[in-house]
Amino acid sequence: MQIVDKILHLPSEPLQSLALYTQQSKEHFCVFDIETTGLSPKVSSLYLIGALWYDGKQGQFCSRQWFADDYISEADILQAFGQFLESYTFLIHYNGSGFDIPYIEKKCGELDIDSPFHKIQSLDIYREIRRFKSLFPAPDLKLPTVERLTGFMRKDVLSGRDCIDIYSQFMQKKYFRDEGMELEKQKLLLHNLEDLIGTLYSALLLNYKSAQTLQQSGTNMQVREQNDHLCISIPSPCHFPFPLAWEPDPYAVRWEEEEISIQIPLYQGTLCHFFKNYKEYYYLPAEDTAIHKSVGAYVEKEFRQPAKASNCYTKKEGTFLPVPAGLDPEDNQPLLFRTSYREKQNYVVWDDKARQDEALLRGILCALLENPG
Repeated sequence: MQIVDKILHLPSEPLQSLALYTQQSKEHFCVFDIETTGLSPKVSSLYLIGALWYDGKQGQFCSRQWFADDYISEADILQAFGQFLESYTFLIHYNGSGFDIPYIEKKCGELDIDSPFHKIQSLDIYREIRRFKSLFPAPDLKLPTVERLTGFMRKDVLSGRDCIDIYSQFMQKKYFRDEGMELEKQKLLLHNLEDLIGTLYSALLLNYKSAQTLQQSGTNMQVREQNDHLCISIPSPCHFPFPLAWEPDPYAVRWEEEEISIQIPLYQGTLCHFFKNYKEYYYLPAEDTAIHKSVGAYVEKEFRQPAKASNCYTKKEGTFLPVPAGLDPEDNQPLLFRTSYREKQNYVVWDDKARQDEALLRGILCALLENPG
Protein backbone atom coordinates (compact mmCIF):
# COMPACT_ATOMS: atom_id res chain seq x y z
CA MET A 1 0.00 0.00 0.00
CA GLN A 2 1.19 3.48 -0.84
CA ILE A 3 -0.09 6.67 0.81
CA VAL A 4 -0.06 9.89 -1.22
CA ASP A 5 -0.67 13.20 0.59
CA LYS A 6 -1.19 16.57 -1.10
CA ILE A 7 -1.97 20.16 -0.20
CA LEU A 8 -4.66 21.57 -2.48
CA HIS A 9 -5.50 25.14 -3.42
CA LEU A 10 -9.29 25.18 -3.66
CA PRO A 11 -11.98 27.86 -3.25
CA SER A 12 -13.80 28.02 0.08
CA GLU A 13 -17.34 28.49 -1.32
CA PRO A 14 -18.22 24.76 -1.62
CA LEU A 15 -17.10 24.20 1.96
CA GLN A 16 -19.28 27.10 3.11
CA SER A 17 -22.21 25.47 1.31
CA LEU A 18 -21.69 22.24 3.25
CA ALA A 19 -21.36 24.13 6.52
CA LEU A 20 -24.63 26.01 5.93
CA TYR A 21 -26.51 22.94 4.72
CA THR A 22 -25.49 20.66 7.58
CA GLN A 23 -25.02 23.31 10.29
CA GLN A 24 -21.55 21.89 10.98
CA SER A 25 -18.16 23.60 11.14
CA LYS A 26 -15.78 23.32 8.20
CA GLU A 27 -13.35 20.98 9.95
CA HIS A 28 -15.97 18.26 10.43
CA PHE A 29 -16.18 17.18 6.77
CA CYS A 30 -14.35 14.46 4.92
CA VAL A 31 -15.02 13.93 1.20
CA PHE A 32 -14.29 10.44 -0.08
CA ASP A 33 -14.34 8.36 -3.26
CA ILE A 34 -13.14 4.88 -4.19
CA GLU A 35 -11.77 3.13 -7.26
CA THR A 36 -12.34 -0.56 -7.92
CA THR A 37 -11.73 -3.10 -10.67
CA GLY A 38 -15.45 -3.82 -11.01
CA LEU A 39 -18.92 -3.29 -9.62
CA SER A 40 -19.26 -6.46 -7.55
CA PRO A 41 -17.09 -6.71 -4.42
CA LYS A 42 -17.16 -10.51 -4.72
CA VAL A 43 -15.30 -10.60 -8.03
CA SER A 44 -13.38 -7.30 -8.03
CA SER A 45 -10.76 -5.48 -5.98
CA LEU A 46 -10.65 -2.18 -4.14
CA TYR A 47 -7.41 -0.52 -5.21
CA LEU A 48 -7.80 3.13 -4.17
CA ILE A 49 -9.57 5.23 -1.55
CA GLY A 50 -9.24 9.00 -1.66
CA ALA A 51 -10.13 11.54 1.04
CA LEU A 52 -10.25 15.34 0.95
CA TRP A 53 -10.65 17.61 3.98
CA TYR A 54 -10.05 21.10 5.29
CA ASP A 55 -7.30 21.57 7.88
CA GLY A 56 -8.51 24.43 10.03
CA LYS A 57 -5.23 24.85 11.88
CA GLN A 58 -3.25 25.23 8.69
CA GLY A 59 -6.05 26.97 6.78
CA GLN A 60 -5.73 24.71 3.75
CA PHE A 61 -7.33 21.80 1.92
CA CYS A 62 -5.56 18.44 2.01
CA SER A 63 -5.99 15.09 0.33
CA ARG A 64 -4.83 11.58 1.11
CA GLN A 65 -4.98 8.57 -1.17
CA TRP A 66 -4.46 4.97 -0.10
CA PHE A 67 -3.28 3.10 -3.22
CA ALA A 68 -2.88 -0.66 -3.61
CA ASP A 69 0.33 -1.20 -5.54
CA ASP A 70 -0.27 -4.94 -5.19
CA TYR A 71 -3.20 -7.32 -4.96
CA ILE A 72 -3.00 -7.89 -1.19
CA SER A 73 -3.55 -4.42 0.30
CA GLU A 74 -7.34 -4.25 0.56
CA ALA A 75 -7.44 -4.93 4.30
CA ASP A 76 -4.64 -2.43 4.99
CA ILE A 77 -6.39 0.27 2.99
CA LEU A 78 -9.73 -0.29 4.71
CA GLN A 79 -8.23 -0.28 8.19
CA ALA A 80 -6.19 2.85 7.50
CA PHE A 81 -9.25 4.62 6.09
CA GLY A 82 -11.36 3.58 9.09
CA GLN A 83 -8.81 5.00 11.53
CA PHE A 84 -8.62 8.19 9.51
CA LEU A 85 -12.40 8.73 9.63
CA GLU A 86 -12.44 8.73 13.44
CA SER A 87 -11.51 12.42 13.37
CA TYR A 88 -14.55 13.50 11.34
CA THR A 89 -18.29 13.98 11.87
CA PHE A 90 -19.63 14.08 8.31
CA LEU A 91 -18.70 11.88 5.36
CA ILE A 92 -19.40 13.64 2.06
CA HIS A 93 -19.78 11.70 -1.20
CA TYR A 94 -21.48 11.70 -4.58
CA ASN A 95 -23.77 8.68 -4.96
CA GLY A 96 -21.66 6.88 -2.39
CA SER A 97 -24.87 5.50 -0.88
CA GLY A 98 -25.48 3.69 -4.14
CA PHE A 99 -22.00 2.25 -4.68
CA ASP A 100 -18.99 3.25 -2.58
CA ILE A 101 -20.42 2.64 0.89
CA PRO A 102 -22.14 -0.72 0.22
CA TYR A 103 -19.04 -1.88 -1.69
CA ILE A 104 -16.76 -1.11 1.26
CA GLU A 105 -19.18 -2.62 3.77
CA LYS A 106 -19.31 -5.89 1.82
CA LYS A 107 -15.52 -5.93 1.55
CA CYS A 108 -15.24 -5.36 5.29
CA GLY A 109 -17.60 -8.26 5.88
CA GLU A 110 -15.54 -10.55 3.67
CA LEU A 111 -12.30 -9.51 5.39
CA ASP A 112 -13.78 -9.53 8.92
CA ILE A 113 -13.04 -5.82 9.40
CA ASP A 114 -15.30 -3.35 11.22
CA SER A 115 -17.18 -1.00 8.90
CA PRO A 116 -15.63 2.51 8.94
CA PHE A 117 -19.08 4.09 8.66
CA HIS A 118 -20.73 3.14 11.97
CA LYS A 119 -19.75 6.30 13.86
CA ILE A 120 -19.96 8.94 11.15
CA GLN A 121 -22.89 10.77 9.56
CA SER A 122 -23.23 10.58 5.81
CA LEU A 123 -24.30 13.16 3.22
CA ASP A 124 -24.86 11.96 -0.33
CA ILE A 125 -24.89 15.15 -2.41
CA TYR A 126 -26.29 13.32 -5.42
CA ARG A 127 -29.34 12.16 -3.47
CA GLU A 128 -29.87 15.62 -2.01
CA ILE A 129 -29.85 17.50 -5.31
CA ARG A 130 -31.74 14.77 -7.15
CA ARG A 131 -34.89 15.92 -5.35
CA PHE A 132 -34.83 19.22 -7.25
CA LYS A 133 -33.00 18.15 -10.42
CA SER A 134 -35.61 19.77 -12.68
CA LEU A 135 -34.19 23.16 -11.69
CA PHE A 136 -30.84 22.55 -13.34
CA PRO A 137 -30.10 23.16 -17.03
CA ALA A 138 -28.47 19.75 -17.50
CA PRO A 139 -29.44 16.46 -19.19
CA ASP A 140 -28.44 14.39 -16.13
CA LEU A 141 -26.80 14.58 -12.71
CA LYS A 142 -23.70 12.54 -13.44
CA LEU A 143 -20.69 13.93 -11.60
CA PRO A 144 -18.91 15.28 -14.74
CA THR A 145 -22.14 17.08 -15.73
CA VAL A 146 -22.53 18.62 -12.29
CA GLU A 147 -18.86 19.63 -12.24
CA ARG A 148 -19.32 21.63 -15.42
CA LEU A 149 -22.39 23.33 -13.96
CA THR A 150 -20.38 24.47 -10.95
CA GLY A 151 -17.40 25.66 -12.97
CA PHE A 152 -14.90 22.90 -12.18
CA MET A 153 -12.95 21.81 -15.26
CA ARG A 154 -11.16 18.49 -15.15
CA LYS A 155 -7.71 17.67 -16.45
CA ASP A 156 -8.53 13.97 -16.22
CA VAL A 157 -10.50 12.56 -19.15
CA LEU A 158 -10.72 8.93 -18.05
CA SER A 159 -13.88 6.99 -17.28
CA GLY A 160 -14.19 4.44 -14.50
CA ARG A 161 -13.90 1.67 -17.07
CA ASP A 162 -10.73 3.24 -18.48
CA CYS A 163 -9.23 3.22 -14.99
CA ILE A 164 -9.79 -0.51 -14.63
CA ASP A 165 -7.70 -1.13 -17.76
CA ILE A 166 -5.02 1.31 -16.63
CA TYR A 167 -4.74 -0.33 -13.22
CA SER A 168 -4.26 -3.68 -14.95
CA GLN A 169 -1.55 -2.11 -17.10
CA PHE A 170 0.07 -0.62 -14.00
CA MET A 171 0.27 -4.01 -12.29
CA GLN A 172 1.72 -5.64 -15.41
CA LYS A 173 4.36 -2.93 -15.82
CA LYS A 174 5.22 -3.13 -12.15
CA TYR A 175 5.71 -6.90 -12.44
CA PHE A 176 8.07 -6.38 -15.36
CA ARG A 177 9.66 -3.33 -13.72
CA ASP A 178 8.63 -1.13 -16.61
CA GLU A 179 9.34 2.54 -15.93
CA GLY A 180 5.99 3.42 -17.48
CA MET A 181 4.18 2.11 -14.42
CA GLU A 182 4.61 5.45 -12.64
CA LEU A 183 2.76 7.27 -15.41
CA GLU A 184 -0.13 4.82 -15.16
CA LYS A 185 -0.30 5.28 -11.41
CA GLN A 186 -0.41 9.08 -11.75
CA LYS A 187 -3.34 8.80 -14.15
CA LEU A 188 -5.28 6.79 -11.58
CA LEU A 189 -4.41 9.15 -8.73
CA LEU A 190 -5.45 12.18 -10.79
CA HIS A 191 -8.78 10.60 -11.72
CA ASN A 192 -9.57 9.85 -8.07
CA LEU A 193 -8.38 13.26 -6.86
CA GLU A 194 -10.54 15.09 -9.37
CA ASP A 195 -13.52 12.95 -8.35
CA LEU A 196 -12.93 14.24 -4.81
CA ILE A 197 -12.63 17.85 -5.95
CA GLY A 198 -15.68 17.49 -8.21
CA THR A 199 -17.68 16.11 -5.29
CA LEU A 200 -16.67 19.11 -3.20
CA TYR A 201 -17.70 21.49 -5.99
CA SER A 202 -21.04 19.71 -6.35
CA ALA A 203 -21.94 21.00 -2.88
CA LEU A 204 -22.54 24.40 -4.51
CA LEU A 205 -25.81 23.05 -5.88
CA LEU A 206 -27.08 22.63 -2.34
CA ASN A 207 -27.29 26.43 -2.19
CA TYR A 208 -30.43 26.37 -4.35
CA LYS A 209 -32.29 24.49 -1.63
CA SER A 210 -32.30 27.71 0.31
CA ALA A 211 -34.60 27.25 3.28
CA GLN A 212 -31.59 27.25 5.60
CA THR A 213 -30.68 30.72 4.37
CA LEU A 214 -34.17 32.09 4.86
CA GLN A 215 -34.49 30.72 8.38
CA GLN A 216 -31.68 32.95 9.60
CA SER A 217 -33.61 35.79 11.24
CA GLY A 218 -30.59 38.07 11.09
CA THR A 219 -30.56 37.98 7.30
CA ASN A 220 -31.73 41.29 5.85
CA MET A 221 -34.95 40.81 3.87
CA GLN A 222 -36.08 43.48 1.42
CA VAL A 223 -39.84 43.65 0.77
CA ARG A 224 -41.63 45.99 -1.62
CA GLU A 225 -45.03 46.14 -3.29
CA GLN A 226 -44.99 46.76 -6.99
CA ASN A 227 -48.35 47.16 -8.74
CA ASP A 228 -50.24 43.94 -7.93
CA HIS A 229 -47.16 41.96 -6.85
CA LEU A 230 -45.07 41.54 -3.73
CA CYS A 231 -41.33 41.46 -4.44
CA ILE A 232 -38.98 39.96 -1.84
CA SER A 233 -35.21 39.73 -2.04
CA ILE A 234 -32.90 38.17 0.50
CA PRO A 235 -29.10 37.92 0.45
CA SER A 236 -27.53 34.50 0.70
CA PRO A 237 -24.33 33.73 2.63
CA CYS A 238 -23.49 31.29 -0.19
CA HIS A 239 -22.68 31.99 -3.81
CA PHE A 240 -24.87 30.64 -6.62
CA PRO A 241 -22.57 29.35 -9.39
CA PHE A 242 -25.08 30.16 -12.15
CA PRO A 243 -28.42 32.03 -12.33
CA LEU A 244 -31.60 29.99 -12.10
CA ALA A 245 -35.26 30.83 -12.56
CA TRP A 246 -38.17 28.75 -11.28
CA GLU A 247 -41.84 29.55 -11.74
CA PRO A 248 -44.10 27.33 -9.64
CA ASP A 249 -47.54 28.83 -10.21
CA PRO A 250 -48.24 31.51 -9.01
CA TYR A 251 -44.71 32.41 -7.87
CA ALA A 252 -41.51 33.41 -9.66
CA VAL A 253 -38.20 32.60 -7.97
CA ARG A 254 -34.72 33.57 -9.11
CA TRP A 255 -31.29 32.72 -7.72
CA GLU A 256 -28.47 34.96 -8.92
CA GLU A 257 -24.96 35.49 -7.58
CA GLU A 258 -25.60 35.91 -3.85
CA GLU A 259 -29.28 36.80 -3.75
CA ILE A 260 -32.65 35.08 -3.90
CA SER A 261 -35.56 37.08 -5.29
CA ILE A 262 -39.21 36.03 -5.24
CA GLN A 263 -42.19 37.65 -6.89
CA ILE A 264 -45.65 36.84 -5.50
CA PRO A 265 -48.92 38.07 -7.09
CA LEU A 266 -51.42 39.71 -4.76
CA TYR A 267 -55.09 38.74 -5.00
CA GLN A 268 -57.83 41.37 -4.78
CA GLY A 269 -61.37 40.23 -4.05
CA THR A 270 -63.46 38.09 -1.71
CA LEU A 271 -62.21 34.76 -0.34
CA CYS A 272 -63.52 32.15 2.08
CA HIS A 273 -62.03 30.71 5.24
CA PHE A 274 -63.31 27.15 5.67
CA PHE A 275 -63.78 25.82 9.19
CA LYS A 276 -62.50 22.30 9.72
CA ASN A 277 -65.18 20.84 12.01
CA TYR A 278 -68.22 21.57 9.85
CA LYS A 279 -70.46 19.34 12.02
CA GLU A 280 -70.11 21.91 14.78
CA TYR A 281 -71.50 24.72 12.58
CA TYR A 282 -74.74 25.95 11.06
CA TYR A 283 -74.93 27.48 7.60
CA LEU A 284 -77.06 30.61 7.24
CA PRO A 285 -78.23 30.79 3.57
CA ALA A 286 -79.45 34.37 3.79
CA GLU A 287 -76.08 35.62 5.05
CA ASP A 288 -74.07 33.04 3.07
CA THR A 289 -71.90 32.28 6.07
CA ALA A 290 -71.41 29.65 8.76
CA ILE A 291 -71.58 30.19 12.51
CA HIS A 292 -70.76 27.91 15.41
CA LYS A 293 -73.70 25.98 16.85
CA SER A 294 -73.16 27.60 20.22
CA VAL A 295 -74.19 30.86 18.59
CA GLY A 296 -76.47 29.45 15.89
CA ALA A 297 -78.71 27.90 18.51
CA TYR A 298 -80.22 31.34 18.94
CA VAL A 299 -81.12 31.60 15.22
CA GLU A 300 -84.58 30.40 14.26
CA LYS A 301 -84.54 26.96 12.66
CA GLU A 302 -85.99 28.10 9.32
CA PHE A 303 -82.99 30.42 8.83
CA ARG A 304 -80.30 27.86 9.52
CA GLN A 305 -79.25 24.41 8.35
CA PRO A 306 -76.50 21.98 9.27
CA ALA A 307 -73.32 23.08 7.56
CA LYS A 308 -71.55 20.95 4.99
CA ALA A 309 -67.83 20.95 4.34
CA SER A 310 -68.40 22.97 1.15
CA ASN A 311 -70.37 25.81 2.82
CA CYS A 312 -68.80 25.92 6.27
CA TYR A 313 -67.02 29.21 5.72
CA THR A 314 -66.79 32.87 6.52
CA LYS A 315 -66.06 35.42 3.80
CA LYS A 316 -63.64 38.31 3.73
CA GLU A 317 -62.97 40.99 1.16
CA GLY A 318 -59.55 42.54 0.73
CA THR A 319 -56.01 41.90 -0.51
CA PHE A 320 -54.53 38.42 -0.09
CA LEU A 321 -51.13 36.78 -0.41
CA PRO A 322 -50.90 33.21 -1.81
CA VAL A 323 -49.02 30.79 0.42
CA PRO A 324 -47.43 27.43 -0.50
CA ALA A 325 -48.85 24.12 0.63
CA GLY A 326 -46.02 23.57 3.10
CA LEU A 327 -47.24 26.37 5.36
CA ASP A 328 -48.98 24.66 8.28
CA PRO A 329 -52.10 26.53 9.41
CA GLU A 330 -51.96 24.72 12.76
CA ASP A 331 -48.56 26.22 13.53
CA ASN A 332 -49.72 29.61 14.88
CA GLN A 333 -50.13 30.96 11.37
CA PRO A 334 -52.83 33.46 10.26
CA LEU A 335 -56.15 32.20 8.93
CA LEU A 336 -56.01 30.61 5.50
CA PHE A 337 -58.48 31.55 2.75
CA ARG A 338 -59.46 29.96 -0.58
CA THR A 339 -61.55 30.90 -3.58
CA SER A 340 -63.66 27.72 -3.22
CA TYR A 341 -63.83 24.49 -1.27
CA ARG A 342 -62.11 22.42 -3.99
CA GLU A 343 -59.38 24.99 -4.61
CA LYS A 344 -55.96 23.90 -3.30
CA GLN A 345 -54.27 27.32 -3.31
CA ASN A 346 -54.38 29.01 0.09
CA TYR A 347 -54.09 32.72 0.87
CA VAL A 348 -53.51 34.89 3.91
CA VAL A 349 -54.78 38.42 4.40
CA TRP A 350 -52.23 41.00 3.26
CA ASP A 351 -52.74 43.97 5.56
CA ASP A 352 -50.62 46.23 7.75
CA LYS A 353 -50.25 43.52 10.37
CA ALA A 354 -48.97 41.02 7.80
CA ARG A 355 -46.58 43.61 6.38
CA GLN A 356 -44.91 43.86 9.78
CA ASP A 357 -44.86 40.09 10.34
CA GLU A 358 -41.38 39.06 9.15
CA ALA A 359 -41.84 35.58 10.64
CA LEU A 360 -44.88 35.08 8.39
CA LEU A 361 -42.92 36.04 5.28
CA ARG A 362 -39.99 33.82 6.24
CA GLY A 363 -42.40 30.96 6.87
CA ILE A 364 -43.94 31.41 3.43
CA LEU A 365 -40.57 31.52 1.72
CA CYS A 366 -39.18 28.54 3.64
CA ALA A 367 -42.23 26.46 2.77
CA LEU A 368 -41.93 27.47 -0.88
CA LEU A 369 -38.21 26.68 -1.14
CA GLU A 370 -38.13 23.59 1.05
CA ASN A 371 -38.42 21.36 -2.04
CA PRO A 372 -37.76 23.50 -5.12
CA GLY A 373 -38.34 22.04 -8.53
